[in-house]
Amino acid sequence: MKPKVLIVENSWTMRETLRLLLSGEFDCTVAADGETGLAHARTQPPDVLLSDVNMEGIDGYELCRRVRAEPALANLPVVFVSGYAPRTDLEPGQPQPDAYLVKPVKPPYLIAQLHAVLQRARGGTAKAAGEG
Repeated sequence: MKPKVLIVENSWTMRETLRLLLSGEFDCTVAADGETGLAHARTQPPDVLLSDVNMEGIDGYELCRRVRAEPALANLPVVFVSGYAPRTDLEPGQPQPDAYLVKPVKPPYLIAQLHAVLQRARGGTAKAAGEG
């Protein structure tokens, strides 16, 4: 059975590209914004959450914070894919993604990172620093 990935991305083109790239190895569900992604994660928890960072309304960081605040989703691996470098102005202790990838990301690298965060989550290993 394929691992379930929830892709939260506001760009239709990027959302569909990610879905097509990942569908060979993952059971993909998509959401066009953070609010929809959070609602979907609550009702049908994925194995990993793949999110853009810059979105209107709930951005990736807020989505990560809200996911980690919910007991049922607190251990859900979160991977950011963004055209921007990670923020450096975050409050200490603010939830961070398990991996942070900067676009453009080569598909084999993205797939490998998703498998790596899933492996760490299954093994109970602490979060690793994001890579770009």
